[in-house]
Amino acid sequence: MKPELRPHMPWSARHQEPAPRRGFALAAALLALLLISALVTGVFFAATEETKIGATSAERQLALSVAESAIETTIASWNPDSLDPIGVSATRTTVVDAAGMSARVHTTRLDSTLYAIVADAFTPSGGSRVSRRIGVVVKVLRGADHSIVIDRISERSWSELF
Repeated sequence: MKPELRPHMPWSARHQEPAPRRGFALAAALLALLLISALVTGVFFAATEETKIGATSAERQLALSVAESAIETTIASWNPDSLDPIGVSATRTTVVDAAGMSARVHTTRLDSTLYAIVADAFTPSGGSRVSRRIGVVVKVLRGADHSIVIDRISERSWSELF
């Protein structure tokens, strides 16, 4: 039998090992899955934070509305006879509930005709603690017929206090 003839190749080319490429596709697929899962996690985190920010903003706006409402309710139901016993610089506190929130209204007598009304609206004890505080200074004048006129002092009806 005749030995098989092979084409002439250099010795180094005939004895070179093939490049190890086994498992490259698996590693590439795992890396791609890792990157995709990181992106999805980031999107979910951003969406959750955006939802929390929106809910807190809505609660802050509701607290502001409750505080405004509490001041308006206090002015509308003003009874000068019940406030006369308050001495100068004394404060009377009441609680007004509206829209699932509470507001503490502090009415302070500044002099014979001036009163400072401050409303603190806050969420009930829950997950987030949101509160707003606004104040207004009013002048209470009595007419000859014992009627009262309540006049706001500033150009803007209320100002936010911190």
